[in-house]
This record gives sequence, structure tokens and C-alpha cells, in this order.
Amino acid sequence: MKLNSLLAALACAVTAIAPASMAHADGVCNAGYRDTTPAERTTMAAILEAGKKALPPAPAGWAIVGNDPVSVPRSLCRDSERNPWSYEDTRYYQQVGDQDAREKLIADAAAAYAAAMKLKQPRLDAITARMDKLSKTGTALAAKGDTEGAAAIYTEITKAQEENEKILKESDGEQQMAAAQEKYNRDRTMNITLKINAGGETPGDGAKNLPLPVGARAAFHWLSGGRDPHEDRALILVGQWAPGGQGQWQPTRRAGAAVQAAHVITISVVADSERLAPTVAAIDVKSLAAALLH
Repeated sequence: MKLNSLLAALACAVTAIAPASMAHADGVCNAGYRDTTPAERTTMAAILEAGKKALPPAPAGWAIVGNDPVSVPRSLCRDSERNPWSYEDTRYYQQVGDQDAREKLIADAAAAYAAAMKLKQPRLDAITARMDKLSKTGTALAAKGDTEGAAAIYTEITKAQEENEKILKESDGEQQMAAAQEKYNRDRTMNITLKINAGGETPGDGAKNLPLPVGARAAFHWLSGGRDPHEDRALILVGQWAPGGQGQWQPTRRAGAAVQAAHVITISVVADSERLAPTVAAIDVKSLAAALLH
């Protein structure tokens, strides 16, 4: 092993222990932007507020959080201002009835992990001290040109690293923390997004059909892929949608309706897999369609 390589290896070994705008689809706006007028913003806000009435209230033990007034685009790209305008609002829900129990899960797991680490710490400190001494000896040997001796020291440091890892893995503290975190996050939050005039929608990988709500054109669900492995996502299409290639759905414009009006509606729900279906069923899709798509 060359001198420089040995010095680098020894050093590394020791260190190892230590408000939205409506833009053109391609992101380029050739015709420039203009501000939406107060009347246009009032129309869009009224549509979103009317749509929110179809969304379910907070379940028992839950609360609606961040329930601010709806926000609508204050500017738009002139390239697409003659097409139906896209805007949306999200309602956020949070479980509040069992927050103390969830906090205790994390606190108990953290306390168990800390207690286990406290028992291990003297042995870990001893290994760190031994590695530091070995590193200094190996560096001195390498500086003298004793590559064989430095290589032997590097082997001893590697063994110490392996011993250190073995001690760290003696208990399942990390697994307990991960399990507690998963329980803490499960069925703690959900949200429902109401989107007006999406340019197109594509269900996620592995999407399956949901029981079709009255008034909906199509409904799907799939794993959300978030930090909670039990979290599902639902997509409900309301209005005139046509299936296209590669799983995409394309909207159809309502004849005679203003660009600010609702031409199609998308409802997206993110919730625990066991809560998703009853949440979707609680959305009054029929009334939503009747109120906005007339």
C-alpha cells in the first residue's frame, strides 16, 4: 500500500466513528402575464368556497387545520387565458384526540434507546480511544516509510470499526424508534384537494378503481408513496373526462362556459388506507357537480 493511500485510509477510518400564477404548460409565457381582475378573483374564490361545502367535516377526534380563506391566482399567462383557468384549494385535517398517546410512544422509545446507549457508551468510548491511538501510531509509521507496519495498524483499526458496529447493533433501539415513528405518523393527518380545470390527470402506479361516487366520472386509489407506508391516495374525476393513452384522462371544455367557470373538477384525497374509503364516501360529489357544473 502506498504512503499517501495509507495516510488517507487512516484518516478516513477514524473520521468514520465521529401565492400561485397560471403559467403556460411548458413554463414559457410568450405573450406575457397580466393581473387577474378583482371580479375574476371573486368568481374563482366563490367557486372554490362553494366546492368546499361538499367536503366532509372533521371526523370525531379530528380538527380542520389551516382553514384559511381560499387563495386564487393573482396573475395569468396570456398564452392560455382563453383556455379554462386552473386553480385549487386544499383542506387539511389532523388527528387531535390521541396526540398525548402518540407523543408518549416517541418518548418511551427514545428513553429506551438512550438507556441502551448509556450502557454501551463505556465500550464505545474505549474503542474510540484505541482507534485514535492506533491512528497516531499508524501515521507515524507511514511518515517514516514503514508501509508494512502502517498497513498492519490499518488492519487493527478496521477490526475496531467492526467491533464498534457490532456493539451498536446489540439492541433493537433503532428498530423500536422506527416502529414508534410509524405508529406516531399513521392516521394522524389527511387532506383533500379540490382542483378546478386540471389540464389532465394520471392515476398513480398500481391504481385500482374505487366504488364510483354518485356524480363522478371515475375514481381511483393507490399507495401514496409518502413516509407513511399505510397512506393511500384517491383521485376522483367529476365532469366530462375522456380516457387517453398511458393511463391519462383528458378534460372536455363545457360549451359556452366562461374560462373562470368550472369545466371539470378533480378531487384528491390523501389519507390512511383504512380511512380513505369512508372519507371518499363522505364527499358530496353529486351536489358538487350540480353546484359547479351547470
